[in-house]
Amino acid sequence: MSDKLERFLYINGISATTPAEFNETHLMEFREFIYNEYQFVKKYPKLYKDVKDQNKPKARLSMNTVASQLKMLQTFLNELENSDEIHKSPFRKLGKERRKVVMKTHYDDPIFLRKDELLKVMKAEVPEGMQDTKDAFILQCALGCRISDFQVMNMDSIAVNIDGIPYVHYIPKKTADDQVGNEEVTTPIVRFAFDIIKKTDFNFPILKNIYGAAGYNAKIKSLLRIAKIDREVPVFNEITKTNEYKALHTMGSSKLCRKTHVDIMNKVQVDMYAAGLHKEGSAAVTRYPQLE
Repeated sequence: MSDKLERFLYINGISATTPAEFNETHLMEFREFIYNEYQFVKKYPKLYKDVKDQNKPKARLSMNTVASQLKMLQTFLNELENSDEIHKSPFRKLGKERRKVVMKTHYDDPIFLRKDELLKVMKAEVPEGMQDTKDAFILQCALGCRISDFQVMNMDSIAVNIDGIPYVHYIPKKTADDQVGNEEVTTPIVRFAFDIIKKTDFNFPILKNIYGAAGYNAKIKSLLRIAKIDREVPVFNEITKTNEYKALHTMGSSKLCRKTHVDIMNKVQVDMYAAGLHKEGSAAVTRYPQLE
């Protein structure tokens, strides 16, 4: 967020602006900048020369992403206000109703593979160059972990309990800084996942590159297309404010694995928090039982 803010200030010729001078007009202009930053990449190449290609904005961002960025800025400005470094945060100057609109998020119903669709992927015959992606995808669906945790898993991530049941254990990277202790997530390894681990030793070259035309996410889309995962799913269009329907294979990514895992647990009526993937009472999980 701070890098975006620096580019915004530079492009608008106000790099010398202090936090006390940053007002609600700047805030609304910054919001628009985040939304449409892709338009500035070619105009100001020097500002983006040190930005990895995968991180350069290539299209208009979703309002959820914009709101997420603004929440970081809001936290920073609130801290400055609390320490008397600024008189009043520009977010508070917006007023309650306008601030609600600015920070509004809209989440589509979670998209996940149904049982028959996951089985179709498991049974699909794929070219030799896609086997790596297929094994990684199916295993990630079985473990439900985030991609950042899946990338660094190895055979040391596996243990066996006193009943002889193998499981993976790890401290989630995303929430590691928020933990008081070093509590690990532990997820039992089902049979088909165990077979993949035995075959691969957790060695998946495709995980070295997640993004881009040849990355893991792109390969997942190809895998689902080969498996004919064509069910149409609703995707909210930020511009038209209506749902568009797209073939599920076009929505494939590593996030689909996590959502599929939680849904599998829900369908078999297992305690959805048992695998430690979310904290008790998590809104991300409680929405699932209401679907389908």
